[in-house]
Amino acid sequence: MTSSEFAEIPRDQWYVEIAPPAQLADCVLCLWEMRIPAMPGTARVRILPNACVDIVLYGSETSRGEGSAAIVAPPHRSYVVGSTLRSFIVESVGWRHVLGVSLKPEGTQPLLGIPAAVIGESVALLDDVIGAEAGVIEERVLGGPAEGSMGRLADCLIERRRAAEAPDETARRAVALIHGASGRKRIDSLLGDLNVSARRLERNFLTHVGMSPKLFSRLVRFDRAVRDLGARGATPWSQFALAHGYTDQAHFINEFREFAGVTPAEFAKESS
Repeated sequence: MTSSEFAEIPRDQWYVEIAPPAQLADCVLCLWEMRIPAMPGTARVRILPNACVDIVLYGSETSRGEGSAAIVAPPHRSYVVGSTLRSFIVESVGWRHVLGVSLKPEGTQPLLGIPAAVIGESVALLDDVIGAEAGVIEERVLGGPAEGSMGRLADCLIERRRAAEAPDETARRAVALIHGASGRKRIDSLLGDLNVSARRLERNFLTHVGMSPKLFSRLVRFDRAVRDLGARGATPWSQFALAHGYTDQAHFINEFREFAGVTPAEFAKESS
């Protein structure tokens, strides 16, 4: 797939995800684009854990991150966001155009040259991860019209993928099974499907994903719940929690607060 094959992002949508081209499907969960409109005062966006490693590029002036994301600031324009376990805030004044790619944990090694476990929870400059190639990617992706930037980013990643080995097969299968069950697959069932021992699976995850399969499953379940918040409507929080694999409303609220730093209701209010 080339840049010309990506449909233009509708301008009335502030966040859009696109499935990866076939050449990247074993390493990439999605490509995404965010357009934050200009508004009075400072816009604050809470970035939540998503069980992925993200490559992030700013097509506009860079926002400013807080806390663990303080490295996000002008004049830098490209970053790697590890598989965080806590949310962080970025703020900006004026219009912002941000694009990126969410890597599957096992796809991080082929595309960035180091496993997700090494990146950990850090937020780093892309240059510090892949060296001078970061500047080349910035120039290619950000040097043309905004409408083609997603396709140009995909092209850059396809070139890197061609020169790399395939993801670890055990990690690939395990991550796919966990995602397929929206984070609700029991570990004993996962072990049976993979035909591996608990020790081997744990070791594989620590090496390639950077966390245990149980913690990764919790993050995937949390991410699915976050994605479904906008469609909750009048569904009571207790029913919403049960539908997403939590034992009860209190379990859901406690886990949401652990990863997001706020309750589901507080996050929904922030996002409205």
